[in-house]
Amino acid sequence: MPTATSPGRSAVSDPIPVPSATIVESDAGLAAACRRWSKATAIGLDTEFIRERTYYPRPALLQVADAKGVVLVDPLRISDFGPFADILNNPAALIVMHACGEDLEVLDVMTGTTPQRIFDTQLAGAFAGHGFSLGYRDLVAALLQTSLDKGETRSNWLQRPLTPAQLHYAALDVLYLGPMHRHLTQQLEQKHRLNWVTEEFDHQRRARAEDSHPTSAYRKVRGRGALTPPNHAALRALATWRETEAMAQNRPRRHVLPDDALIGLARTLPGSIGDLASVRGLSSTARQRYGPTLLDCIAGARSTEPAELDRPMNFRPHAEVLKLLKAAAAQSAETLDLPPELVATRRGLEALLTIRLRDDSHIPPEFNGWRRAGITNALLTCLPKKAHD
Repeated sequence: MPTATSPGRSAVSDPIPVPSATIVESDAGLAAACRRWSKATAIGLDTEFIRERTYYPRPALLQVADAKGVVLVDPLRISDFGPFADILNNPAALIVMHACGEDLEVLDVMTGTTPQRIFDTQLAGAFAGHGFSLGYRDLVAALLQTSLDKGETRSNWLQRPLTPAQLHYAALDVLYLGPMHRHLTQQLEQKHRLNWVTEEFDHQRRARAEDSHPTSAYRKVRGRGALTPPNHAALRALATWRETEAMAQNRPRRHVLPDDALIGLARTLPGSIGDLASVRGLSSTARQRYGPTLLDCIAGARSTEPAELDRPMNFRPHAEVLKLLKAAAAQSAETLDLPPELVATRRGLEALLTIRLRDDSHIPPEFNGWRRAGITNALLTCLPKKAHD
């Protein structure tokens, strides 16, 4: 894995080949840059990081652009991110980013906070008619007729000094965020969809926060759908423990316990240290290190069951209803000229069906807001009647 060099080594090996770009390698330099950014109505932001053998991303570079140019901040040489955290926490500051999910994690690690106001150009591009999940370079080409090469996407960003090519790539990754924001805002205002972008981003942000909580970690475990409710309760307890352990050790989940070990434990429900030897995927090292803890998780789960709505559902008997839901979602996407993936995900449609099958009148959060009138109502007509109707 790449390792950072000593703090004494500069991030710069040669002058950066992008006009108006500045390197910041000190707390004083960052504070000065933040004073400048505090006067901007919007700033573009991106990060470079490494995440191979750790749970948390390792920040390697922070890129910020405003009307005066690009600033590249070397986080390996910064000890006080307080002034930048103040920028992120300022509700008047609009932070423009592209596909910002992982960048938000990096910012949280780096500064302890995330931006109050975000404009995600990838999401905005989807609402403006430029396709679902479009990459930064493709969106730059579509909006600004500017061609960018792939550059240093797989670089060692923790090496020092960074090469001119790396610095050039990093600067270009934020240089066009401001112009794209202006173009997309104009297009969305013409379509009367600017508020849709805000609503959708807020929903996605809440969903990411929920999914990142340790108690939701079981949803990421492959193979959980075949488990019965008692086994599922054990999986939830085990996955919650693994998540907190991975966070504490700062190691990837699979380096603590692989998914097949969690599934094996949840399926067989071992009751003793000896029983653990037959669990598929559970190494002898893991048995010795975590055995008693794993048994405690399983014992605690035996008397509990997962929340009703969290149990995996068998959708095979309802394949025709799902087909109708997908068709209705596709029709809504065509009518609204939106990507089908943005209108409704398979997981969302299954959640909608699950709630109806369990005779619940609750509507999943993603089907409220901008979707409610033009999409959700059409989907609801495809669902079976509630038992008391």
